[in-house]
Amino acid sequence: MSISNHPGSSARGGSTESTKNLKTFVLPDKCFEKHAACAWRRGNKFSIYPRSQITSNSPSNTENKVLDIRQEVLLFIPILRKLVNESNGTFLSLQKAAEAAKSTDNQVELLKLSRQYRSIIRVCIESLQDAANKETNGIEKNSLLSYITIFYSIECIWHLCEILYIDNIPGDIVLPYLLEWVRFHFPCHEQTAAQLLEACERGSEDHPEYWDTVVGMIVQGRVDVARALLKLHSLTDSNEFKLLDNSLRSMPVYSVYGGISTGEFTVSWKHWQAECRSKLGSRVLASQPKLELIMKLIIGDYSAFESIRDKYSSWFDILGGWVMFTAPWARRHALGAAAAACAGMRPGAPTTPLDEMARALMDGDLHQVIHEIQQISDNGWFATHLTDILFHCGKLEIMDKHQTDVTGRLRDSLILEYGSLLMEHPSLWSVGLSYLASRPPEGLRRAELILERMPVQNEAKAMRIVAEAKKYGLLGVVQSVCTCMGARHLAGGRVGGALSWAVRARDSALCARAADRALRQYCATGALPAADLLLTAGAAMLLCDTLLFLGKYCDFHRLYKNREFKKAGKLLVSLLTSKIAPDYFWETLLLDTLPLLESDEPVFSSSDTFEIMLCLELKPLALAGEKADLLRLALARNLARTTLSDVDSGGE
Repeated sequence: MSISNHPGSSARGGSTESTKNLKTFVLPDKCFEKHAACAWRRGNKFSIYPRSQITSNSPSNTENKVLDIRQEVLLFIPILRKLVNESNGTFLSLQKAAEAAKSTDNQVELLKLSRQYRSIIRVCIESLQDAANKETNGIEKNSLLSYITIFYSIECIWHLCEILYIDNIPGDIVLPYLLEWVRFHFPCHEQTAAQLLEACERGSEDHPEYWDTVVGMIVQGRVDVARALLKLHSLTDSNEFKLLDNSLRSMPVYSVYGGISTGEFTVSWKHWQAECRSKLGSRVLASQPKLELIMKLIIGDYSAFESIRDKYSSWFDILGGWVMFTAPWARRHALGAAAAACAGMRPGAPTTPLDEMARALMDGDLHQVIHEIQQISDNGWFATHLTDILFHCGKLEIMDKHQTDVTGRLRDSLILEYGSLLMEHPSLWSVGLSYLASRPPEGLRRAELILERMPVQNEAKAMRIVAEAKKYGLLGVVQSVCTCMGARHLAGGRVGGALSWAVRARDSALCARAADRALRQYCATGALPAADLLLTAGAAMLLCDTLLFLGKYCDFHRLYKNREFKKAGKLLVSLLTSKIAPDYFWETLLLDTLPLLESDEPVFSSSDTFEIMLCLELKPLALAGEKADLLRLALARNLARTTLSDVDSGGE
């Protein structure tokens, strides 16, 4: 958590660690000593302010100060934005795959998406490592290193979870995958082994890490590498070395596709280990303690593993070797006992969150796994995405204290919380919206509430909100945003923009106000705003009479400009007789008839001329004085020539 001061406040806040994950904030200044109040703001922020006790005897004159407290969101760091955006694409693909999997088995696709998630995490770790290497500021560098630790643990646990619960392992024999996991995440003496083998010099035992490297390769199940290293020893041709090499070479290796059953392999394995114990019991290797230690390790001697435990930082390093040399046929359900055995080789050793999560996974306690990963300070990214994929794999079953299955509710809750968190970011909100939209109806209701309260700084942001809201059918948000933007434009005197947003909002009241403003502006300036919009508005023109009138009037101008005078005249007469024209606009309409009345060819028929005369007489206040006289004269002339024209056509 961090404290930031409200603009205008000079106070600064400090924090001291309390028990567990709680923090105690020491509020600055005496104004906060009594009657402090708290109010939630938008998102994950709340404000603390002094609430003075006002009485008739002691009026308050406390200086106004506000402290804003917000949660630090790791995912909002610029370097982690790529993780958020790319994982969102995988999340949406997973939802589609899960929908398709209702009719078909889609296990292969789910495994592919799980590996895609891990690949995204690895890219994130590499980016953090590059940034840490370039960083010169000590504090920033330490922060980046702590982020690397967080996401390394996430990728490690995800990989183990993928092996145990997502991948469809042939025969459920987990050893090859477990060894791969240990080698990948806990590489032991790998570089030293590569250097020694590359040098390929006899007498390599003089290297200070030679024996630790050989033992490390054995413990990691890399028997071939260990044999190659032993051949670099100056005594490799001695009987002791040959004896051990023969034992390592003859070690049975189980394969699901090897053509033998688990029972046959077990007999072969136990026979091999009996031979190794016999060689060990004969004391042939007594003169070579290191070889004797290796022989003890490959027969699964607990004390031998216990003796090397201190050379490794974690029990993970020896887990693969322990399973390999005690029960290479072990299935997933047997890993819990193996993990307990390895973890117990150093009693009293401090445990890490990674230890707790790995133990819970191997014990099959997914409820505890979810609980542990929720404690990781990644703001819910891991818990949300792992829970989701486990749910779709059908491997997640969480029961409450009443033994009711709450798996779906837990998954929905995590997705909704994660989506709501992202909605608070100015550029990640659309990503958060996709998470909320994936869990209707609650997610869409939550999205609607957040979008309606989202700050809209500019036109582009408003357009994006409208587009996203339309995508998910949030028509109430569309109307709300468009109405707000229309009102904002109208207040700023931007009539064209107001008309545009009002039409998008389908808000008849706002349309009427904007159209009225446009007509008044035309009366004052002679310019029609948003003429192109009005010509293509279509059915939206029916939202209100004023907008309809404005649209038709724009159409009149278009016809007149295109010299389609007769069509323009017909439209103008219909506007005069429609009774939807505002009173202040009658003068403009009546004067618009003058150029058409004075045209060389008659535009208005005698009946049209009578209609215009009637309108002029019915609205005596609309046009008066010299203008009215000019119009009456033009009407009389037009009536004379149209009457003669009508008589001539009738005579014919």
